[in-house]
Amino acid sequence: MGTPVSRITLSALAALAAGAVCAVPATADSGLNTISVRDHATITRDGRVTLSGVYRCAPGSPEGVQIQTLVRQDGDKRLGMGAGSAACDGAVHEWSVTGTVGVAPGLHPGAAETEARLTATRAHGHSLVPTSFSQDVLAQDGHGLTIDGH
Repeated sequence: MGTPVSRITLSALAALAAGAVCAVPATADSGLNTISVRDHATITRDGRVTLSGVYRCAPGSPEGVQIQTLVRQDGDKRLGMGAGSAACDGAVHEWSVTGTVGVAPGLHPGAAETEARLTATRAHGHSLVPTSFSQDVLAQDGHGLTIDGH
């Protein structure tokens, strides 16, 4: 008699876990470094596209962590935007960035793809005169979104 109750309990817990996974926004996670992009962006009549989301950056992360974003639409229309420096204090922070479509003509209300990354640029070589740079991705998120018109 104990077995059917255990199976029911296990099934209920599995269903709750699956529901919780579906309810969480798409987020890339690298330890304590996370970033996510909201499922909706906006575009104004004068061609300004705004993306937003949240991030968390672990204390002790490399200096100069940046938020970088990209919107793609209709295969060949792209708009890359930097959302500024990240505060690496372990707290969850909101971020938002606005770019002008004049740089990437043709973006419009409708379905699109997006990416957001927390990146750290490292200098290599002599401390006074670096010979090269590399970029480490600390966290990343990418998915479909809807661009809403105003």
